[in-house]
Amino acid sequence: MIVRSTGRPSLTRALDSIAAQTHRPMEIVLVDAAGSGVGPAAHGGLPVRLVRKGPLDRARAANAGLEAARGGWVMFLDEDDEIDRTHVADLLATAAGARLPAAYSLTRVAATSTEAERVFGQPFDKLALFRSNYLSMNAVIFNRALVTQGCRFDESLAMFEDWYFWLQVAMRTPLAFTGKATAIHRDETQSSGAGSGASPEREAQRERLMRKWQPAQAALEALP
Repeated sequence: MIVRSTGRPSLTRALDSIAAQTHRPMEIVLVDAAGSGVGPAAHGGLPVRLVRKGPLDRARAANAGLEAARGGWVMFLDEDDEIDRTHVADLLATAAGARLPAAYSLTRVAATSTEAERVFGQPFDKLALFRSNYLSMNAVIFNRALVTQGCRFDESLAMFEDWYFWLQVAMRTPLAFTGKATAIHRDETQSSGAGSGASPEREAQRERLMRKWQPAQAALEALP
């Protein structure tokens, strides 16, 4: 489990949700993206592999986590998000049942002072993923083989680095779908594909990502 951290108070809550998982064995790869020296050597009985290369932006921190992870299956949990106790076990069981190297869940977006809790996500549709990112960062588990095949985060993108990565995965394999809302996203920022806000910078970054993938999308749309 890769956790990118800038030392927010919510880090302990995120690590607690990892330690509460019913699946074992697990390791935590904690990327100190701020370069502040944050991070324990263990948490809840799980070993913590510390990656101290900061300061790092979101994409570079994610790639640093991929390089440090040692498990056969990999997933991300950012420090402001959480996962239900059975999340990892459900994902692995679904991937095994479908004989696929990746699986994902629905995501619950936690309630805020102005919005009620909502759920987002859908059954796998490769073409739909080009139009909108329905995979939150903590919803997906994937086999290390996909990293070996070249899946990486685009370090030229200041936003939507997760969306870019999931498109790489989806071009290599379908993703199995649990249908369960076991990932929890807290919309404290709007810098990833799961965010709901809009700004000129955000729209410019989205357009940049779309241009990168336009040939692949056009090829898919041309299929009978």
